[in-house]
Amino acid sequence: MSANSLTPSPISGSASDSDCTAHDDLTAHDDLTADVDLSFDGAEDILRAWRQGLRPDPDLTVSEWANQHRWLSSRASAEPGRYRTDRTPYLREIMDALSPRHPAQRITFMKAAQVGATEAGNNWIGFVIHHAPGPMLAVLPTVEMAKRSSRGRLDPLIEESAALRARVKPARSRDAGNSMLSKEFPGGILVLTGANSATGLRSMPARYIFLDEVDAYPASADEEGDPVSLAEARTTTFAHRRKVFMVSTPTIRGLSRIEREYEASEPHHEGWRRGRCRDTGRGWS
Repeated sequence: MSANSLTPSPISGSASDSDCTAHDDLTAHDDLTADVDLSFDGAEDILRAWRQGLRPDPDLTVSEWANQHRWLSSRASAEPGRYRTDRTPYLREIMDALSPRHPAQRITFMKAAQVGATEAGNNWIGFVIHHAPGPMLAVLPTVEMAKRSSRGRLDPLIEESAALRARVKPARSRDAGNSMLSKEFPGGILVLTGANSATGLRSMPARYIFLDEVDAYPASADEEGDPVSLAEARTTTFAHRRKVFMVSTPTIRGLSRIEREYEASEPHHEGWRRGRCRDTGRGWS
């Protein structure tokens, strides 16, 4: 795993002077509404929602969010039930680098097969929907793989979490904003696409980019250029607030996209990377 660190991003729900401000506002609401007519129907509901909005979100990392809110479905996991980061402790630091409080903007994970990298990315998706909403683009090698991922991984992710169910309407609802390749939620949207679709890669600006199995991407998306570059160009307007998570099992040494990206970044966990990749028999050392 590696991370390029630049300007720190704002902390989601950080404990700071704002906590005191929120507390003061909550305890002084009677003064703020002294001259307001609250006799109409629904006044208490409005006040309750206003007070809740003043409370800062819990200061969670992605791994902490997963431990509290993620449940694994039998449709997508051999071990259904509550997600426990302790089962894959090597993913903790990687997931936490995806948290808003962490200064890294670009995280590259070169890994062995079936070590939980995609689930770490799905935990990040759940965290974004719940605690750090914004436009997000998830890129699979092909559009067909994006559809399979939506059915087999994202739908269970949302269905098994009460926090996410409350924010993403079911696809069967009229005008739900929830289709196979698009999930709307308050404050943001998740779009899934394939690296073989230039149209999907330049469809919208995105604060968050999840690039899964990049070594399986085509060299060019519809002859319009490198799909990784096309996707990352979507984050330009978000400057230091962006997060890009690139994941893949390496293929051919010297030709591997994930190897090139890893070597160009600031390395961490070098020993773990070498040991795991050597175990795959691919000759990485």
